[in-house]
Amino acid sequence: MPINYDYGHKFQPIISANTRGHYRQCSLEFKRALLALPLEPGVSVARIAREHGVNANQVFIWRSLYQLGPSACLR
Repeated sequence: MPINYDYGHKFQPIISANTRGHYRQCSLEFKRALLALPLEPGVSVARIAREHGVNANQVFIWRSLYQLGPSACLR
């Protein structure tokens, strides 16, 4: 039986073009909302990242920066 993680979130990363090509630039609100989802019991970081089109390794990096506090740059 597959687990359905429908949290009703409607946040999306911002896609922008720059001189090096198309890179995703995620807003601070998107990052914080994404970091809050795996805090619930039984929720996989990899699954949440996949559902929102973000690499799981990136989510782990954001989480590490978030845990360091305001001195770390989460942008």
